[in-house]
Amino acid sequence: MRIARDLFAPWRELATKYGDVVNIPLPFPGLTVTLVSHPDHVEHIMTRHHDRYTKVAMARELVAGEPPALPLLEGDEWRRVRRAFNPHFGEAALANVSDQMIAAVTEQVDAWRTYADDHRMVNLEHEFGRVVMAGLLRAMFHQNPDTDTLDRWVSATLEYGQYVVARMATHPLPEWIPRPRSRTGKAAQGFLLRQLDAMIAQRLANPRDGDQDLLDVALSMPFDGTPQHQYGRMRSELLGLVFAGHDTTAEALTWTIALLCRNPEALANAYAEVDALDGVPLEYAHVAQLPYLRACFDEAQRIQAAPMNWRTTQADDVIGGYFIPKGSHVVISPYALHRDRRFWRDPETFQPSRFLTDKIDKNAFIPFNTGPRKCMGSRMAYIQGIITLATVLQRYRFRIKEGWTPKHELHVSIGLAGGLPMRVYTR
Repeated sequence: MRIARDLFAPWRELATKYGDVVNIPLPFPGLTVTLVSHPDHVEHIMTRHHDRYTKVAMARELVAGEPPALPLLEGDEWRRVRRAFNPHFGEAALANVSDQMIAAVTEQVDAWRTYADDHRMVNLEHEFGRVVMAGLLRAMFHQNPDTDTLDRWVSATLEYGQYVVARMATHPLPEWIPRPRSRTGKAAQGFLLRQLDAMIAQRLANPRDGDQDLLDVALSMPFDGTPQHQYGRMRSELLGLVFAGHDTTAEALTWTIALLCRNPEALANAYAEVDALDGVPLEYAHVAQLPYLRACFDEAQRIQAAPMNWRTTQADDVIGGYFIPKGSHVVISPYALHRDRRFWRDPETFQPSRFLTDKIDKNAFIPFNTGPRKCMGSRMAYIQGIITLATVLQRYRFRIKEGWTPKHELHVSIGLAGGLPMRVYTR
């Protein structure tokens, strides 16, 4: 099948050729896959009847043998864990930790002056990974690792992500069958778990005063099972927070700068908005004063777009007049939806202004999903994304490698094949 070779374009081609509900024949007995490609159907699956649809079994490979974390939970357990974390991703809570996040971001971005001094070619995908990881670890867990440890956090998260994607692609093969990237992936997983073990032990030995952070919240959660299982569940939640929060924001930032640098008018508009702040140190309040940067971040995520989002039906259903039997796999393709000409003008072009002037159907733009299971960290991603963009644009100009073009690469989020090669210059 072509989808096995190209995870992105075929979904759009199927939707364009066959319509909003497409039954896809697969060479596996008993496996039914239905592609749905209309905002009304997205709302049906993710909002109005979300209880009829659960994550597919292969999504369990995201934890690679560890207990499931929040994104993979269902029913009452999902609601219980989500309720515990939700207050810490609200506006007031994020405002309280924004100073720590901004300090970490500023420290990392200021260090780019070394690259500007000698004009070396640098992979900004990795650099954005460092910036985002530093901000997350400090804001969520009050951690401030040294440079080498931070670099290993970033590389381990990428290697672990590539490993779990390979596991998902080979699901449901038994564990004894060798998987691609197993050696590096398991080593990366081991590093991440050891880091979390050390964080947990340190916090238990030296509790913090003042407001709880997300490490405190996880430590206080009453999980079921043996002490060993309870510890594993708690550690999985922490790993899930890092994993989900890091890759999505870092890759969205990478795509944003890449696309801005290929669109001089949009880049000039972004610089103008940042320059209107007169170079003041950035604060949480500035996020609301940067609507064009937010539009750039959104437009990059529209183009970046995951290839597919899978669900399994738990009961017979009808979508768009088509019968969907229980046990079917249903696919929503953000990649296809974000390029549908019925909902987007000139969808192939990078036009941040569309998010300021056009009426966008919220179910046609789903970088963080929608409905009750919308990513609870989306607000944090926007804060960190916009602050990071502003910090970078206050300080630097960029020259992209000659001949470079963006190509999608599936991590857990969607990265750029070969990274983002840039030269950095001070302003």
